[in-house]
Amino acid sequence: MLINSFVLGASESKVYFINLQDGEIVENPIFIQFGLSGKGVAPAGVNIENTGHHHLLIDVKAIDFYMPIPSSKNHLHFGGGQTETSIELAPGEHELQLVLGDLYHVPHSPPITSNKIKIIVK
Repeated sequence: MLINSFVLGASESKVYFINLQDGEIVENPIFIQFGLSGKGVAPAGVNIENTGHHHLLIDVKAIDFYMPIPSSKNHLHFGGGQTETSIELAPGEHELQLVLGDLYHVPHSPPITSNKIKIIVK
């Protein structure tokens, strides 16, 4: 199990897309790398302070930051501690966002989310 132990203060924590930018035109399969600073990555169910795991939201307008993130085709969980993925999306415009969840898939408080980006799939 690989766990990133480099931790900054909670107010400095952020998640972000490493290899995608807002407005980018992409083709399937779409390779996505998740960035994280200020916290470490640990699998779901593992209770290690200052860690979490990634969730990729696809075309999701809003979530309840006090409840576990649902699992669906629009709410992808990376509970194994993964920091990258390849996905297929229908052609057209899609909105992506990363949310860091705790060991129970609940967003941290305060929530650690990326900016929403729009991509266009050819």
